[in-house]
Amino acid sequence: MNDRNQIDTQALARLDSIGGAAFVREMIELFLADAPKRLQAVRDAQAAGDLNAISEATHALKSSARTLGSNQLHALASQIESMTRFQHSENLSALLDDLEQACRASCHLLECEKQNYPR
Repeated sequence: MNDRNQIDTQALARLDSIGGAAFVREMIELFLADAPKRLQAVRDAQAAGDLNAISEATHALKSSARTLGSNQLHALASQIESMTRFQHSENLSALLDDLEQACRASCHLLECEKQNYPR
């Protein structure tokens, strides 16, 4: 599924096959607790001008987003991680705004998935 405003339910099904519905809900809860901290770390690093710290924080978001099927968040975090790893900051502020919006949307969608999982 490539729809930017959806969660790839196949990713959730893979998690379900590993540990069942309770495991999926637990993974979502962990993401919901961790994502705001990662975003804050990104913003703090941005304020400090620390591109390496931005890269590290977005790497963690990227990995979690991929695991939980948030393709839009994964793509943005991947792009920002790659840019900042190579010390590029062109359009970074706008991309970080997009990242924050994508993260909020993913959190909302994953909260809905958690409440309704399994369907």
